[in-house]
Amino acid sequence: MSVDVLQPKAARYPIESVANAGRLLALFKERRELRLSDVAESLSVSPSTAHRLLTTLEVSQMVMQNTNTRCYEPGPELMAIAHALLPTETRWSFARPYLEQLSERVGETVSLAILQGPVVVFVESVESEAPVRVGSRLGAVMPAHCTSVGKLLLSQLTEEKLFETYPSEELVQANEKSIATRQELQTQLRKTAKRAYATNFGEGEPGISGVAVLVEAKTRPTYALAVAAPSERLAQTRVKELLNELRVTASALAELS
Repeated sequence: MSVDVLQPKAARYPIESVANAGRLLALFKERRELRLSDVAESLSVSPSTAHRLLTTLEVSQMVMQNTNTRCYEPGPELMAIAHALLPTETRWSFARPYLEQLSERVGETVSLAILQGPVVVFVESVESEAPVRVGSRLGAVMPAHCTSVGKLLLSQLTEEKLFETYPSEELVQANEKSIATRQELQTQLRKTAKRAYATNFGEGEPGISGVAVLVEAKTRPTYALAVAAPSERLAQTRVKELLNELRVTASALAELS
Protein backbone atom coordinates (compact mmCIF):
# COMPACT_ATOMS: atom_id res chain seq x y z
CA MET A 1 0.00 0.00 0.00
CA SER A 2 1.44 3.36 -0.99
CA VAL A 3 1.36 6.35 1.29
CA ASP A 4 0.85 9.81 -0.12
CA VAL A 5 3.33 12.37 1.18
CA LEU A 6 1.82 15.76 1.82
CA GLN A 7 3.56 18.49 -0.13
CA PRO A 8 3.61 22.13 0.94
CA LYS A 9 0.91 24.11 -0.80
CA ALA A 10 1.90 26.96 -3.06
CA ALA A 11 1.00 30.34 -1.62
CA ARG A 12 -1.98 31.92 -3.33
CA TYR A 13 -0.61 35.44 -2.88
CA PRO A 14 3.14 34.96 -2.36
CA ILE A 15 5.19 37.69 -0.67
CA GLU A 16 8.81 36.93 -1.47
CA SER A 17 10.33 38.65 1.57
CA VAL A 18 8.05 36.75 3.96
CA ALA A 19 8.81 33.47 2.23
CA ASN A 20 12.55 34.14 2.44
CA ALA A 21 12.31 35.05 6.13
CA GLY A 22 10.55 31.75 6.81
CA ARG A 23 13.14 29.80 4.82
CA LEU A 24 15.92 31.63 6.67
CA LEU A 25 14.56 30.69 10.10
CA ALA A 26 14.15 27.10 8.94
CA LEU A 27 17.92 26.94 8.36
CA PHE A 28 18.37 26.82 12.15
CA LYS A 29 16.98 23.27 12.05
CA GLU A 30 20.27 22.20 10.47
CA ARG A 31 22.82 24.48 12.10
CA ARG A 32 23.14 26.67 15.17
CA GLU A 33 25.06 29.51 13.50
CA LEU A 34 24.57 31.13 10.10
CA ARG A 35 27.03 33.26 8.21
CA LEU A 36 25.80 35.93 5.84
CA SER A 37 27.22 33.91 2.95
CA ASP A 38 25.36 30.79 4.18
CA VAL A 39 22.04 32.63 4.08
CA ALA A 40 22.68 34.18 0.66
CA GLU A 41 23.67 30.82 -0.83
CA SER A 42 20.85 28.82 0.79
CA LEU A 43 18.16 31.30 -0.27
CA SER A 44 19.74 32.03 -3.69
CA VAL A 45 19.69 35.76 -2.97
CA SER A 46 22.34 38.47 -3.08
CA PRO A 47 24.42 39.20 0.04
CA SER A 48 22.71 42.60 0.35
CA THR A 49 19.26 40.95 0.35
CA ALA A 50 20.44 38.38 2.91
CA HIS A 51 21.77 41.19 5.08
CA ARG A 52 18.46 43.06 4.96
CA LEU A 53 16.58 39.91 5.96
CA LEU A 54 18.92 39.25 8.87
CA THR A 55 18.92 42.80 10.19
CA THR A 56 15.11 42.95 9.96
CA LEU A 57 14.80 39.73 11.94
CA GLU A 58 17.40 41.01 14.39
CA VAL A 59 15.24 44.05 15.23
CA SER A 60 12.41 41.71 16.27
CA GLN A 61 14.91 39.52 18.20
CA MET A 62 14.20 36.49 16.05
CA VAL A 63 17.93 36.29 15.35
CA MET A 64 20.95 37.78 17.09
CA GLN A 65 24.49 38.36 15.86
CA ASN A 66 27.48 37.02 17.78
CA THR A 67 29.78 40.03 18.04
CA ASN A 68 32.91 37.87 17.95
CA THR A 69 32.16 35.39 15.17
CA ARG A 70 29.81 37.75 13.28
CA CYS A 71 27.55 34.73 12.75
CA TYR A 72 23.82 34.87 13.39
CA GLU A 73 22.16 32.69 16.03
CA PRO A 74 18.55 32.10 17.15
CA GLY A 75 17.34 35.16 19.04
CA PRO A 76 15.40 35.25 22.32
CA GLU A 77 12.00 35.66 20.63
CA LEU A 78 12.60 32.65 18.37
CA MET A 79 13.73 30.62 21.39
CA ALA A 80 10.61 31.67 23.30
CA ILE A 81 8.36 30.55 20.44
CA ALA A 82 10.19 27.22 20.19
CA HIS A 83 9.77 26.50 23.89
CA ALA A 84 6.14 27.65 23.92
CA LEU A 85 5.30 25.18 21.14
CA LEU A 86 6.90 22.18 22.80
CA PRO A 87 4.45 19.42 23.74
CA THR A 88 3.49 19.06 27.37
CA GLU A 89 5.78 16.04 27.77
CA THR A 90 9.17 17.59 27.14
CA ARG A 91 12.70 16.69 28.17
CA TRP A 92 12.07 18.79 31.30
CA SER A 93 8.76 17.26 32.31
CA PHE A 94 10.54 14.82 34.66
CA ALA A 95 11.10 17.78 36.99
CA ARG A 96 7.48 18.89 37.27
CA PRO A 97 6.45 16.70 40.26
CA TYR A 98 9.44 18.02 42.20
CA LEU A 99 8.59 21.61 41.30
CA GLU A 100 4.99 21.05 42.37
CA GLN A 101 6.14 19.76 45.76
CA LEU A 102 8.55 22.67 46.19
CA SER A 103 5.88 25.20 45.20
CA GLU A 104 3.49 23.69 47.73
CA ARG A 105 6.10 23.80 50.50
CA VAL A 106 7.12 27.43 49.96
CA GLY A 107 3.80 28.74 48.63
CA GLU A 108 5.43 30.47 45.66
CA THR A 109 6.05 30.06 41.93
CA VAL A 110 9.08 27.91 41.09
CA SER A 111 10.89 27.49 37.77
CA LEU A 112 13.79 25.94 35.90
CA ALA A 113 15.90 28.00 33.50
CA ILE A 114 18.79 27.57 31.10
CA LEU A 115 21.26 30.11 29.73
CA GLN A 116 21.18 31.07 26.04
CA GLY A 117 23.81 33.73 25.44
CA PRO A 118 22.75 36.94 27.24
CA VAL A 119 19.26 35.66 28.03
CA VAL A 120 17.68 32.94 30.15
CA VAL A 121 14.91 30.69 28.89
CA PHE A 122 12.48 29.26 31.42
CA VAL A 123 11.94 25.62 30.46
CA GLU A 124 9.58 24.49 33.24
CA SER A 125 7.48 26.32 35.82
CA VAL A 126 4.81 25.69 38.44
CA GLU A 127 2.66 28.64 39.43
CA SER A 128 1.78 29.36 43.05
CA GLU A 129 -1.84 29.09 44.16
CA ALA A 130 -1.58 32.21 46.32
CA PRO A 131 -4.12 34.94 45.45
CA VAL A 132 -1.29 37.39 44.73
CA ARG A 133 1.49 35.56 42.92
CA VAL A 134 4.07 35.55 40.15
CA GLY A 135 2.65 33.91 37.02
CA SER A 136 4.13 30.83 35.35
CA ARG A 137 7.49 31.54 33.71
CA LEU A 138 7.27 28.68 31.23
CA GLY A 139 8.58 29.83 27.84
CA ALA A 140 9.58 33.27 29.11
CA VAL A 141 12.85 34.81 27.94
CA MET A 142 14.55 37.45 30.11
CA PRO A 143 17.90 39.30 30.20
CA ALA A 144 20.22 37.05 32.19
CA HIS A 145 21.89 39.82 34.19
CA CYS A 146 18.49 41.00 35.51
CA THR A 147 17.41 37.66 37.03
CA SER A 148 18.56 35.41 39.88
CA VAL A 149 18.75 32.36 37.59
CA GLY A 150 20.67 34.34 34.98
CA LYS A 151 23.24 35.73 37.39
CA LEU A 152 23.77 32.28 38.83
CA LEU A 153 24.35 30.69 35.42
CA LEU A 154 26.54 33.58 34.27
CA SER A 155 28.72 33.06 37.35
CA GLN A 156 29.74 29.69 35.89
CA LEU A 157 31.25 31.26 32.76
CA THR A 158 34.91 31.98 32.25
CA GLU A 159 35.88 35.65 31.95
CA GLU A 160 36.54 35.12 28.22
CA LYS A 161 33.06 33.69 27.68
CA LEU A 162 31.47 36.44 29.78
CA PHE A 163 33.17 39.12 27.67
CA GLU A 164 32.00 37.32 24.54
CA THR A 165 28.46 37.35 25.90
CA TYR A 166 28.69 41.02 26.92
CA PRO A 167 31.13 42.72 24.52
CA SER A 168 30.06 46.20 25.65
CA GLU A 169 30.77 47.72 29.08
CA GLU A 170 27.29 49.23 29.18
CA LEU A 171 24.42 46.82 29.81
CA VAL A 172 20.77 47.28 28.89
CA GLN A 173 18.74 47.92 32.05
CA ALA A 174 15.22 46.61 32.57
CA ASN A 175 14.73 49.32 35.21
CA GLU A 176 16.75 51.55 37.53
CA LYS A 177 17.61 48.59 39.82
CA SER A 178 19.17 46.50 37.03
CA ILE A 179 22.93 46.02 36.81
CA ALA A 180 24.18 48.79 34.51
CA THR A 181 27.77 47.84 33.65
CA ARG A 182 29.81 44.75 32.91
CA GLN A 183 32.22 45.65 35.72
CA GLU A 184 29.37 45.76 38.22
CA LEU A 185 28.12 42.44 36.83
CA GLN A 186 31.54 40.85 37.29
CA THR A 187 31.64 42.00 40.91
CA GLN A 188 28.24 40.46 41.60
CA LEU A 189 29.11 37.25 39.76
CA ARG A 190 32.22 36.73 41.89
CA LYS A 191 30.09 37.00 45.03
CA THR A 192 27.46 34.72 43.51
CA ALA A 193 30.00 32.03 42.61
CA LYS A 194 31.47 32.14 46.14
CA ARG A 195 28.14 31.76 47.96
CA ALA A 196 26.58 29.38 45.37
CA TYR A 197 23.24 31.12 45.08
CA ALA A 198 21.82 34.30 43.52
CA THR A 199 19.10 36.78 44.40
CA ASN A 200 17.11 39.37 42.51
CA PHE A 201 15.17 42.11 44.26
CA GLY A 202 13.18 43.90 41.58
CA GLU A 203 16.06 44.05 39.09
CA GLY A 204 14.11 42.46 36.26
CA GLU A 205 10.53 43.38 37.12
CA PRO A 206 9.51 45.94 39.74
CA GLY A 207 7.87 44.33 42.77
CA ILE A 208 9.13 40.80 42.00
CA SER A 209 12.03 39.10 43.80
CA GLY A 210 13.73 35.77 43.34
CA VAL A 211 16.35 33.42 44.72
CA ALA A 212 18.05 30.63 42.74
CA VAL A 213 20.42 27.69 43.13
CA LEU A 214 22.24 25.53 40.59
CA VAL A 215 21.24 22.03 39.60
CA GLU A 216 24.48 20.26 38.72
CA ALA A 217 23.10 17.71 36.30
CA LYS A 218 24.96 14.57 35.23
CA THR A 219 23.69 14.18 31.66
CA ARG A 220 22.82 17.73 30.65
CA PRO A 221 24.31 21.21 31.12
CA THR A 222 23.96 22.82 34.54
CA TYR A 223 20.66 24.63 34.92
CA ALA A 224 19.05 26.78 37.61
CA LEU A 225 16.12 26.35 39.97
CA ALA A 226 14.41 29.44 41.37
CA VAL A 227 11.60 30.70 43.57
CA ALA A 228 9.92 33.95 42.49
CA ALA A 229 7.48 35.94 44.60
CA PRO A 230 6.06 39.41 45.15
CA SER A 231 8.78 41.44 46.86
CA GLU A 232 6.72 41.95 50.01
CA ARG A 233 6.88 38.16 50.56
CA LEU A 234 10.48 37.67 49.51
CA ALA A 235 12.74 40.00 51.44
CA GLN A 236 16.37 39.28 52.35
CA THR A 237 15.20 37.81 55.67
CA ARG A 238 13.43 34.95 53.87
CA VAL A 239 16.33 33.95 51.61
CA LYS A 240 17.85 31.43 54.05
CA GLU A 241 14.54 29.61 54.49
CA LEU A 242 14.00 29.39 50.73
CA LEU A 243 17.58 28.26 50.09
CA ASN A 244 17.11 25.26 52.36
CA GLU A 245 14.04 24.19 50.39
CA LEU A 246 15.62 24.92 47.01
CA ARG A 247 18.70 22.86 47.79
CA VAL A 248 16.65 19.82 48.77
CA THR A 249 14.85 19.91 45.41
CA ALA A 250 18.03 20.74 43.45
CA SER A 251 19.76 17.71 44.95
CA ALA A 252 16.86 15.44 43.93
CA LEU A 253 16.80 16.86 40.40
CA ALA A 254 20.56 16.42 40.03
CA GLU A 255 20.19 12.70 40.67
CA LEU A 256 17.59 12.43 37.89
CA SER A 257 19.31 14.57 35.27
